[in-house]
Amino acid sequence: MHITYSDSVTDANKVVIHVLNGFAFGGIEQLCLQILQHPPHNVQNILINLNPERLEMLPAFEQVPNLVILNQPYRSNQKLRFIFHFAATLRQYHPQAVFIYPFSIIHLLVGLAARLAYFPSPAIHATPQNTPPKEPSLRGKWKKIVWASRILRIPLHSCSQAVQTEFQKFTQLPKGSFPIPNGCDVDEIATRAKVSREKHPASAAKVMGMVARLNAIKDQETLIRAFALVHKKFPKTELWLIGNGEQKEYLQNWKNELKLQNAVTFWGSRSDIPELLGQMDIYAFSTTDKEGFGISLIEAMAASLPIVASDVPACREVLGDGEAGFLVSPGNPEALALVLEKLLSCDEERTNWGKRAYQRAVTHHSIQKCAEQWYQVLSNNNLVS
Repeated sequence: MHITYSDSVTDANKVVIHVLNGFAFGGIEQLCLQILQHPPHNVQNILINLNPERLEMLPAFEQVPNLVILNQPYRSNQKLRFIFHFAATLRQYHPQAVFIYPFSIIHLLVGLAARLAYFPSPAIHATPQNTPPKEPSLRGKWKKIVWASRILRIPLHSCSQAVQTEFQKFTQLPKGSFPIPNGCDVDEIATRAKVSREKHPASAAKVMGMVARLNAIKDQETLIRAFALVHKKFPKTELWLIGNGEQKEYLQNWKNELKLQNAVTFWGSRSDIPELLGQMDIYAFSTTDKEGFGISLIEAMAASLPIVASDVPACREVLGDGEAGFLVSPGNPEALALVLEKLLSCDEERTNWGKRAYQRAVTHHSIQKCAEQWYQVLSNNNLVS
């Protein structure tokens, strides 16, 4: 199936192909969208979607000016077919570079396709978004993927120094690998959150929230348990959990067990994240040491929310070792509850920490800076002019 086709690809433009495994609501999809929204003037972007069953964010991608969107399904039982079809696509468009968002066997297959394309191979780049797994079977698989990336000369650009460091401890990385921190559209998020905040009644319940997939990498369980402690002292409070995932039922059971049915809301996947952030009073990011970056964390910073996050390497990096937010011991609901109570007790404290978070988002995590780094890398510094 072919989603969108455009004849706008010309020899005058430098072509970059982006590869995404579906349009689900998530951090990597949001990163891809924002990089596509901030290209150099002389770049023609082509986005290839590998999963036609996940189209939730497709309308947002269709709004990107001059973007060509192609649908080329990937099926795990048809790898050879995929390689030859992708090679044909590369021969058709002659890209200068290919940016592969999923770190998996898929980026290896794309690398093989590039070597079969019969013209000077494009630069292939992939972006790991999480630290290597601890499970022995998965570690072995990931090590093979990194080894094959070295053979195929595919640099890995992790989303944070924290992830890159873990990979360097894990195995030898391909030549040219270095981190490129994620970013977000700080100005847009700040504006939309401000408008939403102004509509929020001052007398409304104080809202703590977290935006993230409900999976084992995150730790919403600790946040729910911490909120149960907070809610006893501050009954006019709510907890919002935004996102979907395989742990949703498990987390809902925790909500029910702690008798928080009327205080904890599961919002599911949403496209109006800045507006929801504008309705929050505190952003709590409870996660594990598997965390790679947390795009939703910098979005909350852009919305000028006071931040409380788990003290793991990725959050420590994003928050400047506590300069822009509170860091608490991971998996410790009591420690998390104490900081939440401190912030709930003082409006001025929340405002001051919100300003600090926003300032760091501006100086360190703008999408303009992130996109510029990516396009320079994708072209060996020859795209941006």
